[in-house]
Amino acid sequence: MVTTILQGLQQTSPQYLVTAIIVCAGMALTLVTLMRQVALAGTPVRLAPLGWIALVAGLGVWTTHFVAMIGHIPSATLSYDPGITALSALVGVIGVGLPLALASPLRRRWPRAALGALAGVGVGAMHFTGMMAMQNNMHHDLASSVLAVLLGAGFFAPAMGCSGTSGRGLWLRGLGLVGGVCALHFTAMSGLSIRVIGTVELGIDRQLLSSFTTLATLALCYAAVTAMLHRRHLTTARREVERKEASFVAALQNMSNALVMIDEARRITAINQRCHALFGIPEAEVGPGDGIERLIEVVESGRAWGGARFASVVRTHLERLRGTEMLRSEEEFANGRILCISSRRMPTGEVVLTFDDFTEHRAAQAKIAHMAFHDALTGLPNRRSFRDHMAALDPEGNPQALLMLDLDHFKVVNDTLGHPVGDGLLMQVARRLLDASGNGATVFRLGGDEMVVVLDGAGEVEATEIGRAIIESLSRPFEVDGHKISIGCSIGASLTEGGLGASEALQRADLGLYRAKNLGRNRIQFYEEGMMEKALERRQMESDLVQAHKCREFELDYQPICRLSDREILGFEALIRWRHPLRGLVPPAEFIPLCEENGMIVQIGEWVIDEACRQLAQWPGTVHVAINVSPVQMRLPSIVDVVRQALERHGLDPSRLTLELTETALVRDGAHLARNLVALRAMGVKIAMDDFGTGYSSFTHLRDFELDQIKIDRSFVNVSESDHKAWAVAQAVTSMARELSVGAVGEGVETSEQIDRLMQLGCDVAQGFLLGRPMNGAEAGALLARAAENVPEHVAAE
Repeated sequence: MVTTILQGLQQTSPQYLVTAIIVCAGMALTLVTLMRQVALAGTPVRLAPLGWIALVAGLGVWTTHFVAMIGHIPSATLSYDPGITALSALVGVIGVGLPLALASPLRRRWPRAALGALAGVGVGAMHFTGMMAMQNNMHHDLASSVLAVLLGAGFFAPAMGCSGTSGRGLWLRGLGLVGGVCALHFTAMSGLSIRVIGTVELGIDRQLLSSFTTLATLALCYAAVTAMLHRRHLTTARREVERKEASFVAALQNMSNALVMIDEARRITAINQRCHALFGIPEAEVGPGDGIERLIEVVESGRAWGGARFASVVRTHLERLRGTEMLRSEEEFANGRILCISSRRMPTGEVVLTFDDFTEHRAAQAKIAHMAFHDALTGLPNRRSFRDHMAALDPEGNPQALLMLDLDHFKVVNDTLGHPVGDGLLMQVARRLLDASGNGATVFRLGGDEMVVVLDGAGEVEATEIGRAIIESLSRPFEVDGHKISIGCSIGASLTEGGLGASEALQRADLGLYRAKNLGRNRIQFYEEGMMEKALERRQMESDLVQAHKCREFELDYQPICRLSDREILGFEALIRWRHPLRGLVPPAEFIPLCEENGMIVQIGEWVIDEACRQLAQWPGTVHVAINVSPVQMRLPSIVDVVRQALERHGLDPSRLTLELTETALVRDGAHLARNLVALRAMGVKIAMDDFGTGYSSFTHLRDFELDQIKIDRSFVNVSESDHKAWAVAQAVTSMARELSVGAVGEGVETSEQIDRLMQLGCDVAQGFLLGRPMNGAEAGALLARAAENVPEHVAAE
């Protein structure tokens, strides 16, 4: 087959061969371009593009056939019958062009391939019809003819089966079409034999036919491509316009605000659905083409917008509008709706009116503003509102009385009954405060259970009366969710006279509140001169304590505890000292209460336990050390681990450590301390009650807590012989300790008579200045060393 085609090519005149190939390639390029446009356009399929495909395919193949056929026998004098020649062109359009046109929009491959094969057969039909137009004797070899038709169908079928939209598919389709036409033509021509019998007078000259058909076909291809590109451009432009129009309509109808567009004649050119919905207008009532007065008339007829009010606003906007600036106004109408109305003139002369419904927005703003300045739970003004209120006061105006309240036992209610009950209690407290404070008062909730009452124009007398009324009101029981709750309150008060600012007035009231709590609660306490200075001293001491802990300014002294019968040192009591770099030695009574209030006692207490154990590890194993532990630290679960780790770190027997608690702490916090005390005694640590006889003196706790030692307070020991009542108490404590098998230690021994009296009472262990003053660890170690060497030196150290 290849040899046959090559022979056919060699027998064709080169110039005609090149012309035929150019025509065929141009036809193929035009076809794949047109087919791609049809495939991409989708449905519905337009007839015009299909017609162009049929014409280009049919006439292109027909022209290629005749140009190549003329060049096949250039030396022969041939002419063609005009009718049959025209018929062959028609066969090309119908047999080749129509199947290719029908295949172009198809998505499925196999139907396209079948129509392609049919087009290949059509090429053969066109070829042999065209050969019949030759006015000479011809003979076709049957085998070559059949092979030619099969080759045409064989090339066209896969070519049309390829994708006609991708780059590679376009090239394969174009090459397949060119290959099919060439293979069919040259194979068929290889089996053709011609005997020239003369020239028919009415025939068409082959050169004229060749030139005409070539130019016509190329012009057709150019026209087809131009037409398709122009159509594509128009289609793209139309779709872009439609897209923009659809986007405009969609945007118009989906706007959150109402919109009306009017022309220079005040006729409505656009109105969206939101406008109809906002004003309650049926779409059939007002639409494009109606005048703006029609919209005003329909809105006024509903009477919901205040009659002439709407008309006045709209007309005012239209009359005041100048140039392209925007006018904006916010209007409230009779139905309570708030509209933000904007108007702007467009460059085209049209005017756009928009109506934004701000009703919910303004309501939300008001709600947010209320939330920003009011407590969400009680509805009372909050801390921010309090600051603004105080800042707005005229320093030269009426004085203000400030009452700061703190609810007693509120934390207990929250912890035991839960936060919902606590919240309900706060709501009832707020109502009672409003009732008890009177009309001239403003009640604020600053946070938690902290509330402030500001009394306008009240002096100290009136503020005191209202404060007492508040205390009386809040002292009555509350009932919350079935719980009867009794609380009280403490009040700190200050006056804003003399241009006193809000911050300082609140600070003074807070100082008064602090004093009221210390004096027993359920009372009102005004700020007094000197409170601020004491508060500043307190804050300075708190700061110094933090620095003292970091810089290791704390140290321990040790006071001997001796057996009275032979003055043997049994142990020491560890006593903390603070050596301030500026103030010198600060007594524990000045800083320990402050540490217990701010929580620093926990860190300091842990250091004391560890340091005392470290020092004890350097002394003989028979010596013990006693440490006074704060109830704040003792109630924490971590105290057990702190003691255990200190003992393990320094390798101490737990029985050498005694922890002392005051009698008051055991009574007040007994339930909280019990578990830790049991764990510590189980570890082997001894527990002592310090200062017995000065607190609640509840003998029940001597039974409930398994104590190892009772320390008789110095107020019953360091007395004269004539103080029979004090010694009677000391005797009672000693006797009770003996009956309970608990050791007794006398504190504050300073005279030999006191030692003798204690021994008479049966108390054989004591401490005091007579037996030994507090000393540092090195001095205590030296004292123990001398005692071990039996140096005849009294243990007392001056």
